[in-house]
Amino acid sequence: MTDQAYNLRKKAWEKKRRASYISVSSGKGGVGKTNFVVNLAYWLAKMGKKVLVFDADLGLANIDILLNLTVKSSIRKYLRGEAEMEDLLKKDVYGFDVVPAASGFAELTKLDDEEFEKLVEIFVSMDTMYDYILFDTGAGISDTVTRFAAIADNVIVMTQPEPTAITDAYAFMKVVHFEHGVDKVQFVLNRVEDVPGVKSIYMSMKNVAMKFLNIDLELLGHLREDKQLISAVRQQKPVSEVSPNGSYSRDIYNIARKIVGLPKEKEKPGLYGILKGVFK
Repeated sequence: MTDQAYNLRKKAWEKKRRASYISVSSGKGGVGKTNFVVNLAYWLAKMGKKVLVFDADLGLANIDILLNLTVKSSIRKYLRGEAEMEDLLKKDVYGFDVVPAASGFAELTKLDDEEFEKLVEIFVSMDTMYDYILFDTGAGISDTVTRFAAIADNVIVMTQPEPTAITDAYAFMKVVHFEHGVDKVQFVLNRVEDVPGVKSIYMSMKNVAMKFLNIDLELLGHLREDKQLISAVRQQKPVSEVSPNGSYSRDIYNIARKIVGLPKEKEKPGLYGILKGVFK
């Protein structure tokens, strides 16, 4: 492909992209981004959508481990000219496609402009193949992480109800706003034990984001604690495959419904709810 041909295609991609690009970031590591991305892709695919998961944690790959994938060609090899774009793609992994990253290579966390443009070339070429392209970014506020947020149509910030995670989520929003002009972010709270308390945490974040950053923060959803998640990780499978009716799986299912524009599915009442309805 000539430079001129690529530049023309890139301009067309920037003006009218077919796929919807979703970046999932956190600020703090260990809040559950990768599980969220994998299971979101799972449910979007179940809804008939064509989905690509791009492991954008370029130097500390996790998606291949989580899904038990054998990786022969990685983004590192692609950037070094040792693999073609087509070599990167792992097709039909639980219904969606995956582009794995590489693990243990510090240089991938500090891409220069030319290297990042080469990554963008992947999306320019694959754009018409997908409805959704999901970026599972690295933790923190490095330039490589925030660049993925900058090219995304929807930026999801994921956190959990503890002070350092919330502080780091705010720091991430601050950087992507002032460095890349991001003014709309979607919020997901993970590891929720107190569902009624979600709204309070969200409203506090929303008010601060609007007051100090002029960011419109939307509540995309929450994810309840679910012991089945640990079991699924050990099996190296999406928890939505292992336990589709578990609380975590249903919460992500409803987030996927919201993303595609469907209403939230009403949760079936448990035994207490049934008895309460009978004897009220």
